[in-house]
Amino acid sequence: MKKGKWIIAVATAVALSGATAFAALLSNGSGQSCGDLEGTWHFVNNQTGGAPAGTLTATFTTEVTSTGPSKVLGSNQHFIVIASGMLIDATTDDLPGKLVLSDFSCSGGKEEPPKK
Repeated sequence: MKKGKWIIAVATAVALSGATAFAALLSNGSGQSCGDLEGTWHFVNNQTGGAPAGTLTATFTTEVTSTGPSKVLGSNQHFIVIASGMLIDATTDDLPGKLVLSDFSCSGGKEEPPKK
């Protein structure tokens, strides 16, 4: 291969590899809601392959919020979001894997058992 073609091939390969970005999109959940109450939303991004800590962006009818992980384990990352409104979508930036809504709870949604 001539020197000029080799340089173009390497430059193209570097440009393409640098342009590759991973994003995990929410694979379950959307439409869950705490109504006017504030909720605690627990998202888990599985199968990250040991990627460094990423950022989760969650979109609700009332707000868009971004946060780093609350816990990073070998191949998954956990994210906790406090928000009100209905969940529309969530995604992580630069993280491979499968993003799921693990659970959510609404403040004031459960009654405390009576104290004895």
